Amino acid sequence: MRRFRPNIVVEGLRPWEEDTWKRIRIGQVDFFVWQRCGRCAMTTIDRDSLKRCGEPLSTLSTFRERANGQRNFGMHLVPVDPTVKVAISASDKVVVVQYDQDRRAEWIKLHGRPNEASP
Repeated sequence: MRRFRPNIVVEGLRPWEEDTWKRIRIGQVDFFVWQRCGRCAMTTIDRDSLKRCGEPLSTLSTFRERANGQRNFGMHLVPVDPTVKVAISASDKVVVVQYDQDRRAEWIKLHGRPNEASP
């Protein structure tokens, strides 16, 4: 996970479930889920040894590569109101406020219909 340099990590989801989100709330802060995050070659460098290898991009290329050649992992978030000065914390709950229906249909096609506890 360190290779991806995430700002926020959410646990308890089905694989790639975050792809289906359009708007979320973390604590008191609302975010637009703007786009999938294309990953660069920096993820192929081990942060401890500084050795380079093809992973994880090689594996992501087998099932997460988009038409533009990007391998996606994670989502870009944009605050709905950038003037809000409230911090989020590790204990905050993530609430899905709105789903992106096109992304959700794509996710269901790839991963199957979610159970009742999922989106």
